[in-house]
Amino acid sequence: MIKDIKKDIGSIRQIIILTHNVYFHKEVSFIDGRTTENNNTNYWILRKNDNKTSIQCYEKNNPIQSSYELLWQELKNQENNKSGLTIQNIMRRIIENYFKILGKYGDDDLIKKFENPQEKEICRSLISWINDGSHSIPDDLFIEQQESITDKYFDVFKRIFKEMKQIEHYNMMIR
Repeated sequence: MIKDIKKDIGSIRQIIILTHNVYFHKEVSFIDGRTTENNNTNYWILRKNDNKTSIQCYEKNNPIQSSYELLWQELKNQENNKSGLTIQNIMRRIIENYFKILGKYGDDDLIKKFENPQEKEICRSLISWINDGSHSIPDDLFIEQQESITDKYFDVFKRIFKEMKQIEHYNMMIR
């Protein structure tokens, strides 16, 4: 029915879908496959609080995202704020979700993809950095991240996707 409406086939000109099921929302939100935007599709969120309903319009932007998509969104925001304290945890969770859980790769599998010993050590350093930064907070110690270090780790993070032949996924998520 949605495809017919978009192709202007039949007498129905508009469809309104209400759901509380995020999975169903994601399924019907795919417009003709994986296209994420359509000029005739608008999104709203209805909220009920104290028996009063409020509505928030998101226009063409789908406001419902998976936790994995939200991690990438946060990573993109961190690129503009290199001193962010959460970047290590975000990178760790992305690598963990994409490569370890979905791809069944361990840290050593990622490190082995780098050819020369120096690159392997840089990758190992990134993995140590993201694991350390996401699993502990230094007590009684203030450490300011140097912007150049964060930039280097961003580069290595991207290189992991390249070396694992997953750069298309990286580019799609960071766009």
